[in-house]
Amino acid sequence: MTRSALELPPPAVRTRAAATALLLLGAVALTGATGGPAAAAPTFQCDGLKIGGSLAHTPWAQTRLNFQRAWPVTMGRGVRVAVIDTGLDTRHPQLRDAHVERGVNVLPGFPQHDVTDCSGGHGTSVTGVIAAQHVDNVAFVGVAPDVTIVPIKQTNTNGDKSGNAAGIAAGIDAAIAAKAQVVNISVTVANPGIGLRAAVARAAKNNLIIVAAAGNDGQGQNLPAYPAAYSTEFPNVIAVSASNVDDVIAPFSDTGDYVNVAAPGVKVVVAAPVSGYTELDGTSFAAPYVTGTVALVLGAHPNLSAEQVRNRIEATADRPPVSVPDRTYGYGIVNPYLAVTTIRDDSLTAPPTNKGVPLPVPSAPPRADRHLAHVALVSAIVLLGLTLLASAGAAVLRGRHRSTQDPPSSRIATPL
Repeated sequence: MTRSALELPPPAVRTRAAATALLLLGAVALTGATGGPAAAAPTFQCDGLKIGGSLAHTPWAQTRLNFQRAWPVTMGRGVRVAVIDTGLDTRHPQLRDAHVERGVNVLPGFPQHDVTDCSGGHGTSVTGVIAAQHVDNVAFVGVAPDVTIVPIKQTNTNGDKSGNAAGIAAGIDAAIAAKAQVVNISVTVANPGIGLRAAVARAAKNNLIIVAAAGNDGQGQNLPAYPAAYSTEFPNVIAVSASNVDDVIAPFSDTGDYVNVAAPGVKVVVAAPVSGYTELDGTSFAAPYVTGTVALVLGAHPNLSAEQVRNRIEATADRPPVSVPDRTYGYGIVNPYLAVTTIRDDSLTAPPTNKGVPLPVPSAPPRADRHLAHVALVSAIVLLGLTLLASAGAAVLRGRHRSTQDPPSSRIATPL
């Protein structure tokens, strides 16, 4: 992933932010899971947190998805969303008032409920796409701001390759225990082992929807990324690729038959740690747009199963200019409004289409001058009308002549 701040604050401000992060780190190191001595907690190096810049425009991803159209129906209230990532920084003004439950840290040896995001803010950025609150005069907002977030920290390193199979599996189990209905997983592993698959199976049994980033190795070996690649085996998994402002799949996005849908993931505006905003690339930030959409669907249709939700997400996606399902787009780019409002039988899978690249519309030939033809047609109609009128007049005259010659009795039929 690449990161570029929109407008960085002065160096002094960034220095204070880094110092604040170190103070938080010190506080964490002195607190054990049971209040034990500092030696009980492992030591780790916290990345310096870079405060984001200001935001002067509406993010293109929000304009493209236009998820606010679904808000009159639902904003996700009552839906529990777990985020397995690097933790959460609730100091950000748009996350300070979000509905956040006590988180879980599944890293071995760490305090159980310490979900401090001190690794570049990956988890904070992902969570902001899902649930950032409305703030006056700020265009950025989350897809489903009324959801309840359950942060689950499974890594202390930034990036989509920072996950490990055991940590993700433990995170899924923590999401099940927290009674989450959907979990966002924007970390991937190439070798899932047997433990991760078993955790995904437990999630399926508990009707937990897993929205997973497809991975960012499209220009590398492009190996299947897990848990996203489990979508071909488990109907509760939705794998998400990344699209750009032109609805084209990003070159870095992994491809494969496991991709279900796409979402904006190039130069996506996200909430930075502490405050401000930055632009990021990656399927990590495409996935939470789908997670937020799933939360909206569950808010409007709370009785749907995980498989039915996936069917709805796929069936209502904006179709790409290729046949679907496609190895890059899946069934298309997620459409939050249609996903919420479409009336359909969700027991049915998404109907495949054979839509190809649109052909250019042929230019219309010059219109012929039909004035003379129109004159001739009108003349023929007039002549026909005159002929019919003349015939009718003659018939009337004959009838009158006959009525003066024949007596009434002669026109009465004789009984047989």
